[in-house]
Amino acid sequence: MSTPWILVRRNMRAHWLRSGLTLMSLVVAMFLFCFLISLVTSLDSAVSSAATNRIITQSAVSLFVELPMDYQTKIEGVDGVDQTTTFQWFGAYYQKPENFIAEFGIDHDVFFDMYDAELDLTAGPDGVTGPDARQAVIEAVAADRRAVVVGEGLMSEYGWSIGDTVPLIGTIFQKTDGSAWEFNIVGTYLPKKPNMDNRTMFFRFDYLDETRNQGAATGPTGVGVYSINILDGFDPAVVIADIDALFENGPQVTMTSTEAAFQASFVSMMGNLPFFVATIGGAVVFAVIFSVINTMLLSARQRTRETGILKALGYRNAAVSRLMLGESMLVSVIGGGLGVCLALVSQEAMLAGLGQFLPTYAVANETALFALLVTVGIGLVAGLAPAVMVARLAPVTALRSEG
Repeated sequence: MSTPWILVRRNMRAHWLRSGLTLMSLVVAMFLFCFLISLVTSLDSAVSSAATNRIITQSAVSLFVELPMDYQTKIEGVDGVDQTTTFQWFGAYYQKPENFIAEFGIDHDVFFDMYDAELDLTAGPDGVTGPDARQAVIEAVAADRRAVVVGEGLMSEYGWSIGDTVPLIGTIFQKTDGSAWEFNIVGTYLPKKPNMDNRTMFFRFDYLDETRNQGAATGPTGVGVYSINILDGFDPAVVIADIDALFENGPQVTMTSTEAAFQASFVSMMGNLPFFVATIGGAVVFAVIFSVINTMLLSARQRTRETGILKALGYRNAAVSRLMLGESMLVSVIGGGLGVCLALVSQEAMLAGLGQFLPTYAVANETALFALLVTVGIGLVAGLAPAVMVARLAPVTALRSEG
């Protein structure tokens, strides 16, 4: 039975342009399919990996309305509250506006303890790495008001090293003399969970606050959100209710939610993303199915005489049908497989392109496997019609054909 498969290879080479275009359509389609699904799974993984003992307090009006700074002390007095840290979006870029970077002002004395499960402090001053890096970084941040801890993704992208001074141009908080904010890199981190990325900078909030209070910088007074860790044994829902009740008469009404709900709110800002992905992904799959069906039908018609010869030589209808089905499967698996491979190898490039919009983008193994199963399904569906067509051909009719 090796002869028919030689015919398959010969036919694909003989019609190389058609075969190549079909393969390319499958490559592009499966790459897009993996990309769209990965958008949803990356966002979902960030939400599902959120800490269960952490809540976020923000203004009930908008995320862009600052909370009074004295709220932190009052929140810490609520039963069940363990630790709190400010979380202030800074908004700045490096050298040119295209290099926009996510920076957050935090309370350095508690932040790294609160987020120990999310951040792996990988390197500190004087080349300290490994288990000792965490304490070295914490001590370095405490000793330098301009200290900043940077994700390894940013370090690699801009070629920074520990000890470098990084000038950032503020967009929300601007220096009154027009100069850049300067931060000293004292450590690097890698994320331990999908809800963190490796392209963020964490600096001391008191540096921002002091500079602003001295009149050396402009910007809103207050704090964007407070991140709160809850003590074991306390119900987050009760703590949330107590915090919001504390500020129900102002001066700024709060809205407190779990970390998962807070992160899910950002997903909801994009609309019904799963429906959008399902619609586009479904359209892509159907378009590719029709493309492969058309290719296989053309192939079947052009090989009518071949089919007649094979049947005259004793090949049964089932064998000839399997030949067409196998060709369809071969085209689909090669093209789809290349598309899936492209999606996997381009993760870093896509991550860099998406930037701060989706810093946790990744193609999950389940997504790649599902895409491969889809390509197999496309091959089966697309090869069914030509397989039935060649099975019904009578040998005499096929041999008389000029195809």
